[in-house]
Amino acid sequence: MAGDIAVLLRDNYHSHPNAIRYALKCNDFVSQVAKTPIQIPIAQTPPTLIDIGFFRPAITITGLVDDIGGTTSETPGYQSMTAVSHTGFDDWDTATKRGFTNPDSPAYDTTTEVYYIPYKNALEEACYKWISNDNTPLEIEIANSTYPKSYTYSGTTYHSTGGGIWEVAIQQARFQKQAGREDRWEFTMQFVAKSRKDVF
Repeated sequence: MAGDIAVLLRDNYHSHPNAIRYALKCNDFVSQVAKTPIQIPIAQTPPTLIDIGFFRPAITITGLVDDIGGTTSETPGYQSMTAVSHTGFDDWDTATKRGFTNPDSPAYDTTTEVYYIPYKNALEEACYKWISNDNTPLEIEIANSTYPKSYTYSGTTYHSTGGGIWEVAIQQARFQKQAGREDRWEFTMQFVAKSRKDVF
């Protein structure tokens, strides 16, 4: 991935031929998990706790986005946005519609795809139009998601690379322009999410 663009947002899996892929200039990335255990009070004794495993992940990102399109794109013709290349692992199993293609083997298939650095109106339009469903699973990826967790396979240890991929749906977006910074916008996007894709 080029430069410091470390958060990727796309409207399908990484190598899908019709996917629109954005590389975002983010300042913060927050992953949060809310759980709903049940606490039953009992007189004169500690309460009973019932935790049956409900969880609700959410992601919030903040960053900067330019007011207008970038320069001449490396891949001309897509709304004048600057393009960067990213080589990633295709995590989407078309048969099961979930999870990594083969979580027990490091023999993933990699592809190099073009991501675009969006300007404000392009990113805002995605908030209106992108819908997460089985046919267009919105995904957000941070850092190097090659091996989200360390594991050993056939005697070889593969160490965690620290990143991850989540399937998400856009819940809220906010764009704000600050005085003295008329050439760019600050943005905040909130997503509801499934678990990180290597977990289940």
